[in-house]
Amino acid sequence: MEVAKRALESILTKVVSHNRKYWANRLVEATWAYNTSWKTTTGFTPFDLVYGKKALLSIEFEYYTLRMAVQLDLDVTRAQQERFLLLNGLDELRMQALLHTDVTQVQRKVRHEKNIKDKYFQEGDWALLYDSRLKDFKGKFMTRWLGPYVIEN
Repeated sequence: MEVAKRALESILTKVVSHNRKYWANRLVEATWAYNTSWKTTTGFTPFDLVYGKKALLSIEFEYYTLRMAVQLDLDVTRAQQERFLLLNGLDELRMQALLHTDVTQVQRKVRHEKNIKDKYFQEGDWALLYDSRLKDFKGKFMTRWLGPYVIEN
């Protein structure tokens, strides 16, 4: 959820950079942009995962729906049945997104762990201890390390 909020904030910052007073007017558009953009991790858009179909602008939907209904002389009940079958296939689409996410996470983990080097300490070595409480503090002369300590065993 935090990633989505950060992405929406980024979109809004770009759109209303000259006048931040009207950010609420652009929130619907920013949400639509986020929901219809393709995500690398899942391989789908959030809209695809929720509704099971590609997102269309309202004008595109009206135009193509009316045109196809006239050309194909479709019955409404048949269209409803096809939509029901499409919704049943939505679970398969979501499972595919979950598998894609798992594969992507494993690939990222392997790539990250490849760069980690093991450190071995021997008795008598000197070491510094990282103080994680100060990681967000940006003090100019503040150190984030405690020590030095001597390794005993």
